[in-house]
Amino acid sequence: MSRKLIAERLKKSMGLHAPTVGMVTVSSAIDRRMRACNISDDAQYLSLIIATPSEINELIEEVIIPETWFFRENQPYEYVLDYFQEQPASKKINILSIPCSTGEEPYSIAMLLIDNNIHESRYSIDAVDIAVKNIEKAKIAQYRKNSFRSDDLSFVNKHFKRDDDIFSLMDDVKEKVHFHCENVLNDSFSLEKKSYDIVFCRNLLIYFDEDTQNAMFSRLDKLLQPEGILVLGHAENVQHANERFVSAVDSKFYIYVKSSNLDKSLPEKHKKRTSGLLVKNSRQNHTKVIPRPFANARKTDNKDITITVDDSPSGQLDIAFQHANEGNLDDAMSACNSYISENHNSSRAYYLSGVIHDTQGSTDKAMESLSKAIYLDPNNLEALIHLSLLAEQLGNHDDAIKYKNRAQRVKERRSA
Repeated sequence: MSRKLIAERLKKSMGLHAPTVGMVTVSSAIDRRMRACNISDDAQYLSLIIATPSEINELIEEVIIPETWFFRENQPYEYVLDYFQEQPASKKINILSIPCSTGEEPYSIAMLLIDNNIHESRYSIDAVDIAVKNIEKAKIAQYRKNSFRSDDLSFVNKHFKRDDDIFSLMDDVKEKVHFHCENVLNDSFSLEKKSYDIVFCRNLLIYFDEDTQNAMFSRLDKLLQPEGILVLGHAENVQHANERFVSAVDSKFYIYVKSSNLDKSLPEKHKKRTSGLLVKNSRQNHTKVIPRPFANARKTDNKDITITVDDSPSGQLDIAFQHANEGNLDDAMSACNSYISENHNSSRAYYLSGVIHDTQGSTDKAMESLSKAIYLDPNNLEALIHLSLLAEQLGNHDDAIKYKNRAQRVKERRSA
């Protein structure tokens, strides 16, 4: 019971709905903090959280897994550039990135504008994250190869200095972004009264329940200018937007505008190619999906100009998939665990771990690993499909439909 109460306090503090990442993941974070505090009793740790408000912040740091990279999903950045070109040169564009994680997203925006000769007087960039460690890392702006996964890496030579495996961002980019460590859902949110023309809010809403999503959409509505644009993540569903926002362009871009100002907000060139702007995306797609265990056992093909961005330099993960395909599950799990111990943020590895656990009959462990996989990569199709099947088997029909719908949207984008 104490652990459940701790999860509820975590939700109240940061909005995280424990089932979205799995209660086992939350429990693991609680266990790490209890060890750090030399506490072995859940009730005692709950008392510590109540008596020491700063401890909930420490727990938040344990739960959050920063998973992002520069120019992640490039289409929204292209639309940002179009937006600038369509505005009067005299207009200053305010941009917000939330959550900004370790800074890759807002810095990508800054590099985009610099490379396209948009003067710094024409824009300001604010970046917000709830995690102190994320903000500290963002301000230092030193990155490893895991942050460079986009198809085009030509920006690396221009904007970074390399020292072995460390890539340090140039000062002229760093100074363009203003970081804030805050909880956007708090009443004390310092940027509440500031208005933004462009708001990036990707892969945050998927970790909220309906009430928290509604609260977040209300806050976004207040932050966004009448003619502004909102960028959401591919995995996010706007059915709880309360008709505040509608699609602005082709849905694969996941750009939204305020429904009350649709005519002003939608550029003419996009009106011509957009049909049937939807107020809600609440339809349920019951397309049957078939699980394909180990189907994503392949080497990552990154077009890298100056650095090697290999998902598994040691080859451990490829070996794990090979063992799994051959039916050697014990060897596969051993290789997978070895890889995870060195590369904690691999969605593919957690997917493989989940499938193996499921094959061996460990449903709880399978759910935990698969939930971790889509936490790290909301577009991991195989993990979403497998989760939907497990949820159906467990009788969690609402969750099964949710995962199926998310999987179907990923499939549609891949075939577009």
